[in-house]
Amino acid sequence: MRPQIARTVRTLGRRANSNTADKAKAVAEDAATKAKVVAEDAASKAKSAAQDVAEHPQVQKAVASANAALAQASAVVSRVTGPVGDKVGSMLGSYKQPIVYNFNVFTSLCRQVYQAEKLAPPTQLAQWASAYSQIFSAATSPAFWQKAMSNGQAAKIAVAGVEAYGIYKIGEIIGRRNLIGYKSTAPAHH
Repeated sequence: MRPQIARTVRTLGRRANSNTADKAKAVAEDAATKAKVVAEDAASKAKSAAQDVAEHPQVQKAVASANAALAQASAVVSRVTGPVGDKVGSMLGSYKQPIVYNFNVFTSLCRQVYQAEKLAPPTQLAQWASAYSQIFSAATSPAFWQKAMSNGQAAKIAVAGVEAYGIYKIGEIIGRRNLIGYKSTAPAHH
């Protein structure tokens, strides 16, 4: 009897496993089909929305003005750089196109932020003088520093100062074309 029971148990186990596998396969296929339908629907909606945006007259006008600005900027750059710019461009090789693309994206983003924030440089000398006199008067006022110390603003001021100092130092390094210091023409003293 024992071999017969073992054989029956194995047969029942195989049947149970095959039914479970078939059910799991059917569920997976059903889920995949539903996911495919949802993905196709989302893709068609996204494509439709992109076409609607691309056909909008303001978008077309913006793209046309961006292309005109790009053409004008590239003409100015090629005029300014001349043969040196061409040589550098040829040295970049395959990196030229991604660099130009990323630069264009950066300038476009800056332009959008500039317009969205309604930024504009001061046009009158009085505006410049007023802004810097306010900064100078605040910096020399003990009341400003006491208030900054009490509300935690001093840390922000210190970070801004360190950033300004770092930018200054980077500018010096670039200007010297050397990390360590200026090249001395005086003889070394030993």
